[in-house]
Amino acid sequence: MNPRFVALATVLDVVVLVGLGVGVFFAPLTLVWAFEDGFSTELLSSWAVAVQGWFLGHGVPLAVSLPLELSESLGLGVSGQNFRVDVALLGIALVTLLWGYRIGAREGTKKHPILTWFLAVGMMVGLSFLLVFFLPTGSVSIDLVDALVRPAVFLAAGLALATWAGPDTAGRELIRERFPQWLSAIVRTGFAAGIAALLAMVGVAAVVVSILLVVSFAPVISLYESLQPGAYGIIALSIGQLALLPTVVVWVFSWLVGPGFTLGTGAVVSPLGTSTDALPALPLAGILPEEAPAGALAVIAVPIGVAFAMGLLSRSRLMGANRGGLWRGEGTPFVEQPATMAVLAAALSSLVASAGALILTELARGELGPGRFSEVGPDPWSVALWWGAQVFVGVVLGLLSGGLAEKRVSARR
Repeated sequence: MNPRFVALATVLDVVVLVGLGVGVFFAPLTLVWAFEDGFSTELLSSWAVAVQGWFLGHGVPLAVSLPLELSESLGLGVSGQNFRVDVALLGIALVTLLWGYRIGAREGTKKHPILTWFLAVGMMVGLSFLLVFFLPTGSVSIDLVDALVRPAVFLAAGLALATWAGPDTAGRELIRERFPQWLSAIVRTGFAAGIAALLAMVGVAAVVVSILLVVSFAPVISLYESLQPGAYGIIALSIGQLALLPTVVVWVFSWLVGPGFTLGTGAVVSPLGTSTDALPALPLAGILPEEAPAGALAVIAVPIGVAFAMGLLSRSRLMGANRGGLWRGEGTPFVEQPATMAVLAAALSSLVASAGALILTELARGELGPGRFSEVGPDPWSVALWWGAQVFVGVVLGLLSGGLAEKRVSARR
């Protein structure tokens, strides 16, 4: 494939990605400006909010500095003049990650990887710089380094993921060639089980959020009505909440794992107990329970069950078609014994899954405003420790159970 065509396609891909990301905020805000505000406000203010929303979607902190008069009129006082908002709208980051994966999975990228990586990441950095440089001055400021690095990291993560995903990618070929067979099997099984368990658990959390939205339809609509945003305001508010929805999924993930999350100082939502204070009238808040359901602590069995299933499904990666139970004869080295390999693979899967959870929860926590909303979201280290332990137990039981099942089948034959 012609490298010039690959370069052009990569540049256009990144331009379209950034344009869509900013446009998804700017388009509804333009409708509000035209039909709700009657062209009475400055359109540049809507553009600034759209750019800030796009950066916040990648976890770039927004430093807010309100005039004293506005702070006092909002009841925040002098102490509420300056605050940060850094809870990522992960829906935007997810689009960037998947877009990077799409670029990395193309045939042209496989033939010209250095060219594609350089242009994609460099173009993202350049466009981020232009957005910050031409951002209208106001009460919100963005750190230039964060703005240049964080969106590019999500794009690069998608490119890197495309390098490893699939049976014939460069990363997996490297493991097969450089590692001994037993170590290659442990690494492949550990990564596969850990990533699969994390994705499956996030999927379970997404299903729970969907069910809560259906069950709590009336409270959500009531909150919409209480805000009285108007037709185009509803569109803008809904798009903002769609961008926030993956963040809420991560919060529910932390609830299913056990530690739960906070919605401000002293407001905790977890299976161990729920205590919420007055919350902002955001329609998504309508799905929150007033108290923990009876027997909610039993929900921590779900992550172990998910990890067990992923361990059971990963058994063939570890041992292939070989049978013979969990322990072989004296001629087999200790590290190549099926039981030893299962424990090592489970330990690696635990590290991989907990690292993924740590990253997700770190992005989904932070400050959401002044006062008690300076602490919102899950505690990353608590979630990582709980989740890592659950994955290790579930995966090792799944791998060992697979070995026991194969041993029984061999005995019957």
